[in-house]
Amino acid sequence: METASPSATEARERSEAPTVVGIQRILTTLLFSRYRYVIGILGGLGVHAHVAFEQLLLEQAGAALGRPPNDQDYPPWVVSSIPQTPDRTNALLLNGESPLSAMIESARRLESSGADFIVIPCNTAHAFLKSLRDAIKLPIVDMVGETARAAVAHSADGKIGILGTTGTLRSGIYNGPILKADRDVLTPLDLEDGEQIQEKLVMEPIYGSLLDNGSRAGGGIKSGAFQKPQQHKLLASKLRKVAGLLVKEGATILIEGCTEIPLVLGRTEIAGAFLLDPMEVAARACIEISLGQRPLYPC
Repeated sequence: METASPSATEARERSEAPTVVGIQRILTTLLFSRYRYVIGILGGLGVHAHVAFEQLLLEQAGAALGRPPNDQDYPPWVVSSIPQTPDRTNALLLNGESPLSAMIESARRLESSGADFIVIPCNTAHAFLKSLRDAIKLPIVDMVGETARAAVAHSADGKIGILGTTGTLRSGIYNGPILKADRDVLTPLDLEDGEQIQEKLVMEPIYGSLLDNGSRAGGGIKSGAFQKPQQHKLLASKLRKVAGLLVKEGATILIEGCTEIPLVLGRTEIAGAFLLDPMEVAARACIEISLGQRPLYPC
């Protein structure tokens, strides 16, 4: 696995043309591999989520193989992580700095490092997907679209619940493909006292408490707090509570529409409702594309 340099200056220089050494290394990998395409991970949105996504790529590669994999059985990928990318929810709801420039820079790093297509392990960032696609040449996996279709296919009836950042919920990025399939969407914002429920049971576990100046105190999943057993239990209890409220209101499947949420809730079920992790859906799609089982264009 190759990890791109964090230097912004280097990224701009490398965006002009793929590096010879990087491409030669990847071509050598592909010559002795069953994989046809190199995966590019646009990471850092947040960092714990993209690391978890890499683990999911390993798991999905093993599942596709059908036997215990060796080192050489895993797909080639490159990563560009820019954790300093402005927060996507702040940009969407609070007129904060747009993350698009940083996302474009990161995508160009991947392009110059030899990636054939890109995946973004961040749900809210998909609100900027069209603009990003307009700015770069490489195809980008639509994690949100893939997940919405999977949710519709998995559940024959009932509402499709979505847990996610307020930016994801307000942007409506999941609503289009789900409503198009004649299915109802249910989010914490639809509940009685929904704004308060969303803040206390979703946003605080992800980001930490909201301060008077509008910033966050930290201490949520994005801060790595889930790695401590007691904190993990507390964070999970809040998310389980809001998930239970959605199930009570008719949700039969729950999309974990923030890539931090599965890090504490897992990927099984809550109160009888199946938990669908978009990162797992995207990882499976990436393996299929990398193997040539699905077309590279459109991605």
